[in-house]
Amino acid sequence: MKKLFFQVLYMAFLIPVLVCGQETLTYEEVIQVESMSKEELFNRAKFWFVASYNSYNDVLQLEDKENGVIVGKANIKYEPSFLSGSGTTRGVVSYMIKVSTKEGRYKYEITDFFHDPYDKSNTISRYSVGMITNDEENPNPKAMAKGWSNKVWRDIKSQIESEMSLLITSLTSEMNKPVESEEDDW
Repeated sequence: MKKLFFQVLYMAFLIPVLVCGQETLTYEEVIQVESMSKEELFNRAKFWFVASYNSYNDVLQLEDKENGVIVGKANIKYEPSFLSGSGTTRGVVSYMIKVSTKEGRYKYEITDFFHDPYDKSNTISRYSVGMITNDEENPNPKAMAKGWSNKVWRDIKSQIESEMSLLITSLTSEMNKPVESEEDDW
């Protein structure tokens, strides 16, 4: 009984250390937008979501106008940029995106990147990298050779960086447009 107690105690201290060692890859920023109402920023964020994702209703997880929050779950295609074993990792990287609005500012958070290979029913072995973290190397290479696993890891992270750069640029562009005058001249 005493041995079991110490094993449980050991695991209680060990698990938080292991989990805290891996920070999820996250993009976030608070941006000031002078003299823009919470409602105007919310409407712009919603317009941006609709324009940026082919199927807004499939992406949308939460739309709370009262609190100024829109949350979506989307994905990007992952197409390996190298040939060796690339077919086993080709797939999608899903992520969560949240835009929060307040008077004169908004915040975006893009997080929970997760790699998932296509067609798991195929006879070819498929390798999921899983949750993407800030680690330089794949923290959990599973059955993959370490060198190859790290190559896939860096390739996925590079593609995420490129895609998120474009996404963030389009969001900030939409959110920071000057307020149009009330007179509509069409």
